Amino acid sequence: MNPKILLIPQLLATILLGILCGVFTAFTLDVAPALQQVDATTYTQMQQHLNQTPRNLGFALLFFGATLFPFVSAGMAAWKSQRRVALYWLIVALVHFIGVYWVSIVINIPLHQEILGWNPAALPSDWQSTRDGWANGNLIRTLTEGACFIGALTLVVLRSWLAAQPVYVMRRQN
Repeated sequence: MNPKILLIPQLLATILLGILCGVFTAFTLDVAPALQQVDATTYTQMQQHLNQTPRNLGFALLFFGATLFPFVSAGMAAWKSQRRVALYWLIVALVHFIGVYWVSIVINIPLHQEILGWNPAALPSDWQSTRDGWANGNLIRTLTEGACFIGALTLVVLRSWLAAQPVYVMRRQN
């Protein structure tokens, strides 16, 4: 197999991680602070509308592709016996899985569901703690996504150098 074939999933992973990093960063730096400034009814209505938007094919491909392709990159590097490259891609993949995918499943999506069930005319008294929890979860995802994008970009730039590095094997001395 042509060694350049390994570059395809690595580039896809890097591009998807970068785009998703941009989405999360824009939300964290612009939308979330704006939502902190509005009253409870406006916040609820905005979140209910915003939470409908990610439920489309484009966002699904972006989100799940950014989760999948680092694992594919690790697997293909391992298959080509590039253990060091595979290990680094696996680290990126696992950090992304835990800090973005898992945080979304455990924190942000349950809060989305809670907010979708709110009546803007009769909000729960602790609506601000839900708002703050959602913003904190999104901040975790943003920072994690940024770290994964930087890691993936570094791996793509240094791919030839990393693949050429010798693999040290510990041997037992008698």
